[in-house]
Amino acid sequence: MRLLRLRDVKIGLNDRVFRHARLRALIVWLAGFAATTALFFHAYTGKWTPGYIFGSFLLLFLLLTLRMVTARSHPSNWLVRMNETGIYLQYRSYLNYELPADDPSVVFLSLGEIASARLVKERVETPDPAKPGATQTQYLRFVELELSGDTAPLADALQAERGEQAPLEKRWYGTSSTLYRDYPVTMTAPTFLRIRWDVVPGAQKFLDALRSYTAIADPVSLTQDFTRLKSLSREEQQQQLRELTVRGQTITAVYAARKLYGCSLGEAKEMVDSLRENKVPQ
Repeated sequence: MRLLRLRDVKIGLNDRVFRHARLRALIVWLAGFAATTALFFHAYTGKWTPGYIFGSFLLLFLLLTLRMVTARSHPSNWLVRMNETGIYLQYRSYLNYELPADDPSVVFLSLGEIASARLVKERVETPDPAKPGATQTQYLRFVELELSGDTAPLADALQAERGEQAPLEKRWYGTSSTLYRDYPVTMTAPTFLRIRWDVVPGAQKFLDALRSYTAIADPVSLTQDFTRLKSLSREEQQQQLRELTVRGQTITAVYAARKLYGCSLGEAKEMVDSLRENKVPQ
């Protein structure tokens, strides 16, 4: 196991590369842009006032998601590179390509260090911040790797990545951080590494490529329910809030904290930040 900077990754012509789909994201974004144009055109020519309202909301959404499209065209848009000796796994989100290039952001795992692998399907229920009292459901896929050897350096690197800071940047809608709280790789136990698989080719293709080198365990299905926090003890509630932040769902965690403790937005954000940093809030 070796921790590397992105530029130190050896790229081979025969590497199998698993990355976020570029063309699919572009097509969806362009379809949204076409719909926005149609709404404004219909509003202008047909005197249909709601078209300006719906068109404005859709345009705002497109502007906020443009980074997700452009980042997929960046050379760093890959999650796994596999060759005949092992895999390079990038634990820094492709959205954070502007973070310092001198930081380690890739781990190389030799094929001999992967004791087993399996597919994990997860259904996640969370409160919906956009609709008070409602819930939202996510269906996620992960590849879980069982590793041999000392994984402490990797665990420390993943924790350091969560504490990474980014400078503020002036944007069209105001000043905000350039950091995205998106973490595709987590350790669920000292020897188990979980990779969120929302890239192409799919998880099964990756597992098939590993089959010749390691044991492929049966897939498992899990359910995580974050909608019943009120019935838990305060310690359990904060564990669940921290889990939400680890998953990158900071907005949901802040909303849940406000509902649980009746605190202000600033107090809830401070609590969630302290949980992410492994501090115990007072």
